[in-house]
Amino acid sequence: MPMKLSIIVVNYNVKAFLEQCLRTVFEALEGMDGEVFVVDNQSTDGSTGMVRMKFPQVKLIANTENVGFSRANNQAIRESSGEYVLLLNPDTVVGEDVFRKVVDFLDAHPKAGGLGVKMIDGTGRFLPESKRGLPTPTVAFFKIMGLSRLFPHSKLFGRYHLGHLPENEVAPIEILSGACMFLRKEMLDEIGLLDESFFMYGEDIDLSYRITLGGYENWYFPDAPIIHYKGESTKKSSVNYVFVFYNAMVIFAKKHFTRRGPQLFSFIIRGAIYLSAAAALVLRFLWEALLPIVDLVLLYSGLVLMEHLNILGTLATSDRVLMAAATLGIMALFGVYDLPLKAANILKGLVALFLCGLATQQWTGLKLAEVFTMLAMSGAVVVCVRLLLYMLEIRRISTSPVERARILAIGSEEETKRALGLLWQTHYGLDLEITMDAGTVDEPTGAAQVKEAIRKQRLDEVVFCAKDLSSQRIIRMLEQLQNTGVIFKIAQPASEFIIGPSTTESLQDLLILRDHAVDSSSAKRRRRTMDLLVSLFLLITLPVGIWFVEAKVGFIRNLFLVLLGKRTWVGYVMPGADRRMPRIRPGVLDPARTDHRKRAPLTVHRMDLEYAKDYRVWKDMGRVFANFRSLGTRADMG
Repeated sequence: MPMKLSIIVVNYNVKAFLEQCLRTVFEALEGMDGEVFVVDNQSTDGSTGMVRMKFPQVKLIANTENVGFSRANNQAIRESSGEYVLLLNPDTVVGEDVFRKVVDFLDAHPKAGGLGVKMIDGTGRFLPESKRGLPTPTVAFFKIMGLSRLFPHSKLFGRYHLGHLPENEVAPIEILSGACMFLRKEMLDEIGLLDESFFMYGEDIDLSYRITLGGYENWYFPDAPIIHYKGESTKKSSVNYVFVFYNAMVIFAKKHFTRRGPQLFSFIIRGAIYLSAAAALVLRFLWEALLPIVDLVLLYSGLVLMEHLNILGTLATSDRVLMAAATLGIMALFGVYDLPLKAANILKGLVALFLCGLATQQWTGLKLAEVFTMLAMSGAVVVCVRLLLYMLEIRRISTSPVERARILAIGSEEETKRALGLLWQTHYGLDLEITMDAGTVDEPTGAAQVKEAIRKQRLDEVVFCAKDLSSQRIIRMLEQLQNTGVIFKIAQPASEFIIGPSTTESLQDLLILRDHAVDSSSAKRRRRTMDLLVSLFLLITLPVGIWFVEAKVGFIRNLFLVLLGKRTWVGYVMPGADRRMPRIRPGVLDPARTDHRKRAPLTVHRMDLEYAKDYRVWKDMGRVFANFRSLGTRADMG
């Protein structure tokens, strides 16, 4: 008899997620006749070494280049011997009962060529791509233009995600998700493998459609839910994803809808892509600028009110706008728009505003009483707006210099102690640590008890210890707790890392000091301010300064790249070398060159770590002007 199940995981630089996935896969395979393949697309994070050391039973295919999702899966499918094949993303967690339930269903439905399960994300929310309809030109257009999101349960507009079908009922569907796709091997031998013209996206749509063309059925099976962190291996929130995904849909249309006007479909799709991208940029800008706009309107209105009350003399409209904008600009420099908002930043901003008011009394013509009145009004506006946002749970407010989390760890005493100890370091200390025994959540009232603890203790995170809780139980708990607003994480057994939505934390990860971390809100603000001020100074003095720079064309190029926010004047020695490092823009200069230190491989990482942990803007300014002649080159060229 052939092997029952062949599981194939294609990996690219998500080592921690891959380890968690493989652990749950082998737990689910216990008692079954199965095999596991990992196809690695030239990862640089040590994924292959981890697989060889911790999972020697895995059949590892280590590619020397990134061959894409389709080709990588096909490599393993050709070597597989299972009656069924599972294509599984590495950023997934499967319950112990998933494989048995699915195989039993497929055995009982011989016409089922493919099957997808119910997927939830790391917050417990249902992922609508668990069941999808065929992206005909009309369906695709409704999806891109956002009509499917506006009317998710409509049979007409919501067909892309089959929103009219209940998420907890077994049903035949048209399209499966490549994140977790069970396939009948006999069927693959008939219709062919994944189309390798799709590099990353669209191959699951194409294969699902060919399954139905071959006379087989695709099924949605919600009785065996899994976690899909959604995007750790592909970063689906990026603009690049949007274009790659919808271009894949164009390829699919040209392949299958030739008689239905593929050129027109391509034109409509591409037009909709650019419209959607433009709308997303506008909405993102409005969301980011909402708070300053509200503050500006309120401050301007306050000035008008002060005039009517004869507190201020009559001002021109332009003067009101200038004063309101200057007030917000001064307070922004002191972190009023940082998240989470700190009360200390408001106080600093008000003090700076008062000093500026005193210093410019003669120029503005304001009296001391008017300065105090404007100060009080500005403080009232800022505080009231932020309190309102806090009450509406739109923004968080911190009253401490360092944000500390309130965490519940669920598991045995030994495992919760280890998890909390790790989180204490990565969170710079914890505001509250409470534990709950694993047996408690196994009770019928377990979820209710956790919800009550979250409400009473105002918790930020809940950590499940996987050594003491089954994956199946964790998945069910996530579903039951999905609307509590906390972050859920899973502490791995026999390992020293914790995984949450889009995060991994371990004792080997970098401990960045919050007060001076290079990616803190205040550091980002100071860095960008410095970049702009230095660039403007260099631009004004360009006719003279350019003669003192070695690479003159490169100097002008770098000057405008920094102004546009594409580069920063000082960055890492080796940008991108360590994925755990806080991300900053590529630098024109780096600490190795500016501090005249050797670029020895053993010291490069240490230099970047020191820079990330203890960022000082005045040091960067000193580096820029001390290495003025080198501003035409790049850090990665020196």
